[in-house]
Amino acid sequence: MTAAAPSPAPDFLRPLSERRFNIYALSLPNGPNFHPWHFHSGWTTKKSECVGAVLSRGPQGPFATLVLRRRIDHRFWQAHRREAMPSFEAALSDLTQNMEPRPAAPLPPGEKRRPLLFDTGRRTPGDYFKVMTQTITHYPALMTIGETYLAMPRPDDNFVADMQTNNFNSRLWELYLLAAFREQEITVTQPFPSPDYFLERAGAACWVEAVTANAEVAYPQGFTPPVEAPPERADRLVGATAERFAKTLRSKLQREYERAPHVQGCAFAIAIADFHAPGSMTWSRESLPSYLYGVQAQVVEGPHGPVAIGQAVTHLSGPRALPAGLFRDPAMAHLSAVIFSNAATFSKFNRMGLLAGWRPPGLTMIRQGLIFDRTPGALEPKTFALDVLSNEYAELWPGGEAWCQELEVFHNPLAAHPVDFDLIPGVTHWFEDSDGELICEAYWQCSVLSSVTHLRYADPSMATTEKDVDDGTA
Repeated sequence: MTAAAPSPAPDFLRPLSERRFNIYALSLPNGPNFHPWHFHSGWTTKKSECVGAVLSRGPQGPFATLVLRRRIDHRFWQAHRREAMPSFEAALSDLTQNMEPRPAAPLPPGEKRRPLLFDTGRRTPGDYFKVMTQTITHYPALMTIGETYLAMPRPDDNFVADMQTNNFNSRLWELYLLAAFREQEITVTQPFPSPDYFLERAGAACWVEAVTANAEVAYPQGFTPPVEAPPERADRLVGATAERFAKTLRSKLQREYERAPHVQGCAFAIAIADFHAPGSMTWSRESLPSYLYGVQAQVVEGPHGPVAIGQAVTHLSGPRALPAGLFRDPAMAHLSAVIFSNAATFSKFNRMGLLAGWRPPGLTMIRQGLIFDRTPGALEPKTFALDVLSNEYAELWPGGEAWCQELEVFHNPLAAHPVDFDLIPGVTHWFEDSDGELICEAYWQCSVLSSVTHLRYADPSMATTEKDVDDGTA
């Protein structure tokens, strides 16, 4: 919540919520992180050409200010920062002086102007892009995706064309990763065309290449009915879905990123998301660790009831019978980890946009799904269904929903250059202990395993009309 100001702000400033300011601050190299300062109040000009925040070390100060301005390419840059002011009034005065209207800043010397994400020119937009730009129910996602694109350090030349047409999901995955990394105070840069991102934090570093598991035969975009999970547990763990992950990862590994001079001697990870079938990301995650570690979880009857045990698997059971256990292969020691999330979806960007205040009148979101049950001995997840704007939903996590809550890092036990746990702190880490047991260490007490966000839009001009939309994504 924006703190109340003891004295009025000038007419050209409007209050700005912390969540909205944090989305704009994704443009900073390490995101919306100001430690040891904390957000106190936010402000914006009428058209958001300039945004600012008053920060504080405590209720009585001291105070600091941070101002972001748009350049002529609409990207935000840090235009002003001042610390150690004794009062809120002094900070607000400093903020006011530095947020006064002025012409947009030019591009830095030598920097190419990036294309506008929503200018399709002569291209025929794909259905996903149409959903984003032409439906009122996805307006929050449109605004959030647009700002995250502007926050990217250096998107490649094909980024906009891909997102506007047939490679929307892959580009959305890259945007999600940027937001999830920078949220965790990770400095994210793009100094080379590949791998996609270079991460630095707390003295640790890692290169990350993003990839998506796609359908062998493309399915229609838009609101396609979701595909149900295979009914047999073994098929879900080591069947065709695991083979889809295997084929995608091995295809990326054939590009030998580890041989690039800037990657040699550094940790390297592949970040993978699943779009191989409509809605498959709501049930496919459990097949990935089965493939990576060559272990299939089995439920057996123990002396005190059912317990889960790991059973070694040498080959997947899909039609190609590919070898299981990518991390068991010493030749894969250059692959430090595999990063995964099932949340690089319209739903995630839509929810984060709604929470940031981009809410069309009459739009409601209900998130329904499964939460990991941490009760000792529990083998099944808990269910939930909550309004995204409700207090009950916000209280699931300290600070409310975050970008990185669904992010998982699977560590290679044979890695030549392991990924430091402190590099990516706010995620679920999977690793083997000294006894070879697979350990899952979660940062968040409440971990959503899968979900669907239901959208309800009551047309203000037709008060009795409601449209229920199930977008089938995590």
